Amino acid sequence: MNLSIGFLRTLVAVVDTGGFTQAAQRLGLTQPTVSQQIKKLEQLIERPLVRRGHGPPSLTAEGQTLVEYARRILVLNDEALDRIFQPSVSGKLRLGIPHEFTFSVLPKLVGAFSQIHPGVVIEVDCQLSKKLLDNLDRYDLVIALHKRDKRSTGIRIREEPLVWVSSLDYRLDSTARLNVVAAPKPCIYREVMQSALRSYQPGWSLLLTSTSYGAVCAAVSSGMGITVLAQSVVPDDLRVMEAIELPLQQEVELRLHYDEAAASPATINFARFFQSKFDEQVDSLPYRS
Repeated sequence: MNLSIGFLRTLVAVVDTGGFTQAAQRLGLTQPTVSQQIKKLEQLIERPLVRRGHGPPSLTAEGQTLVEYARRILVLNDEALDRIFQPSVSGKLRLGIPHEFTFSVLPKLVGAFSQIHPGVVIEVDCQLSKKLLDNLDRYDLVIALHKRDKRSTGIRIREEPLVWVSSLDYRLDSTARLNVVAAPKPCIYREVMQSALRSYQPGWSLLLTSTSYGAVCAAVSSGMGITVLAQSVVPDDLRVMEAIELPLQQEVELRLHYDEAAASPATINFARFFQSKFDEQVDSLPYRS
């Protein structure tokens, strides 16, 4: 049994664009052709991959597993062809990202991409996600966090679990007022955190705000207070709090934004590389608890 690279690319396009028609437009195919390729892929592995019905298609458990592998297979396929044909990918890539991702997996991804495409100069600008989304025209490509919403734009990379984070030796006193630190508004972490704290008794206090991810983490590490972060960006010197009874209700997603019609080869290549490699890098991180 051999998986078709073309069929895998079609499956990923259906997931990333949110539909068969949109995937057909991206791939330059007809909608019936896209549907036929997905059906042939399902017949090949003898498993349903996509749930069809009203609204955007959703993946079965088998479909989700295959998509994760498909991204890895596609990037290796594309890297191999890049090396063989040595395409002249060069130019400048203006990249907008949330502050915290510069301290986790993004440097590794940028470094790996630069090894494949040394002619691309990458300029990275770090801002709060909402500020990046308000200024998409300033960048070639933006990676940002969104509240989970069917109206969200951009290409969905993954769901980002939010977690409470403390210093390694922090001990929660349920009878004392809770001290927290956070970025200023309109930070999505702060919004979710404050929503969770509304009904908390005996109350809470915001002791520090900073636009610097490093400053927030340093304050938490010193024991000043606790905060909320995406699980994939929790640094090694902080601890994920599993026992705290303050559920974080809002789900967030990491999404990628760029103008596919006007994008340069450097932008397109980085977008594909990021989509295929991000989950792999996050899954290699230790889960601290």
